[in-house]
Amino acid sequence: MSKIIISSDSTCDLSAELREKYGIKIIPLGITLGTTVYRDGIDITPDDIYAHHEKTGELPKTTASNVGECEDYFTELKKDADAIIHFSISSAMSSTFNNTRMAAMEFENVYVIDSANLSTGSGLLVLAAAEMAQSGMEASAIVEKI
Repeated sequence: MSKIIISSDSTCDLSAELREKYGIKIIPLGITLGTTVYRDGIDITPDDIYAHHEKTGELPKTTASNVGECEDYFTELKKDADAIIHFSISSAMSSTFNNTRMAAMEFENVYVIDSANLSTGSGLLVLAAAEMAQSGMEASAIVEKI
């Protein structure tokens, strides 16, 4: 059985408990408040964003990971995996999907899925793939089923 890592950008909004339970890896999107860019879920939490909005009335802006950052991310994950299945926020909402897709072209067995969703919608797809991987399905079969 091959080692498959299930991965997503941070817009899937999965709890730390679920990420740990399934070994799901996350690449953070950038969140800009004012002139400062934070890494979603690392340097900033939803409560920080709400507090900033309450104080300033300013809405956050998101920034996609660039192709180089995605390549670095996949390089690290491939050290421990035979295959990676990565979920991205909807391509209709962000350049994130295209950037991760272009980065994945540099690797064998890295699959990028356009979730056509964000938040709970993509999170549910990520969890379904993680359960399939834990049941022993091969990566190509998981991608086809999703």
